[in-house]
Amino acid sequence: MKIHFVGIGGMGLSALAAYFYSLGNEVSGSDISNTSTIESLKKRGIRVKIGHENVEDGTELVVRSSAIRADDPEIVQAQEKGIPVLERMDFFSRYINPLVGVTGTDGKSSTTCMITWIALKNGLDPTLLCGASSKGFENSNFRNGSGRIIAEIDESDPEMKDVKSEIAVLTNLHYDHLDRYGNDSRNQLASVKKFLGHAYKSVTPYDFDYNSSIVFGEKGDLELKILDSSFSKQLFEVRYKMQKAIVRLPVMGMHQAKNALAAIGAGILLGIPLKNCASALGDYPGLRRRLEVLQLDPLVISDYAHTPEEVEAAMNAITPFFKNITVVFEPHRYTRFKREHERFSEFLSKANRVLITEIFGAFEKDDEVDPKILVEELRKHEIESEFIKRSGMISKLLKIKSDVYLFMGAGEIDNIAREFIKSWGALE
Repeated sequence: MKIHFVGIGGMGLSALAAYFYSLGNEVSGSDISNTSTIESLKKRGIRVKIGHENVEDGTELVVRSSAIRADDPEIVQAQEKGIPVLERMDFFSRYINPLVGVTGTDGKSSTTCMITWIALKNGLDPTLLCGASSKGFENSNFRNGSGRIIAEIDESDPEMKDVKSEIAVLTNLHYDHLDRYGNDSRNQLASVKKFLGHAYKSVTPYDFDYNSSIVFGEKGDLELKILDSSFSKQLFEVRYKMQKAIVRLPVMGMHQAKNALAAIGAGILLGIPLKNCASALGDYPGLRRRLEVLQLDPLVISDYAHTPEEVEAAMNAITPFFKNITVVFEPHRYTRFKREHERFSEFLSKANRVLITEIFGAFEKDDEVDPKILVEELRKHEIESEFIKRSGMISKLLKIKSDVYLFMGAGEIDNIAREFIKSWGALE
């Protein structure tokens, strides 16, 4: 099949492009800017155009990211040529039936890669489709295995309800992305439950109303007891049906223990003994941009946190171990910021100072939401805070002495973190 991907640089779409190319399909794509993800696709042999591309004659299918508008020139051109156009998750549900599908508001990328790691360390050879780059799989969001697919399923897309996996995993559900569901949480809940209902077996958290094969968390079938939480390691005991196992998880943040618990649940449903699941996670390498340490002195950390729960988890992972913490926060999507800015201020107030930059709108248009609102709210918490444009952020940071510089957001903030490191090195 000849497939063209519009918005191919997105984490979800790039994994699909790499997978279908590995199957022998003729794959091309386009995006508005070049990235390391696109460079990795090019190295695989996929032709990618930066800017708009003419949809070639003979193209049998065009797949577009949800960030691509329906009036995009390539989409319009494809329709004029009579070429079918599918959005990413619609395409996924039609062409892929994963062995394990993982969804949830937070933690789905980490959980997906943990399940893949458990499977790999226990003699399976899974194919991975993820929404983040794994350090254990050549910094890629795709692993080409001989075995069946373990995939992240995007809960923000209503079409996720049609994905049919053998084992379905739900990490949690906080009703983000409600704009995609008619601003009605009942619609999103129905989609998630339909996704779970397609599976033969499922893993869900204890506080989610669903009759699952394994329920994890407090008073569930699968429980954990934290034994020790340090800056770079989580030590906990897992209990399942009178069995116990110790997990030494070498990543930052106690929230990762909960992700690991969900992953162990999936591992058990794959037929892997509890102790084998636990021991496999002892050298789990983690993901890029999940509390990723970019530099040790001074400590610079980049994190993908962009929901209130993710920001809270990141702050809880850092604040017990350091006295002077500077956070650089890039709000993500206008609708989310408008709805959640008060909660963001609550969790960010654990830092010593917080610099806020422009909102990364993704595919949303500016609806005149002012990020300076968050600055005002943080000052009410008596936190040193200031709004700084991206273009002036590094020069501002170089004037601030701090034990930790924590960059959080899902847009361009990681680039600023890496440029900050270069600028710091130039000073020395």
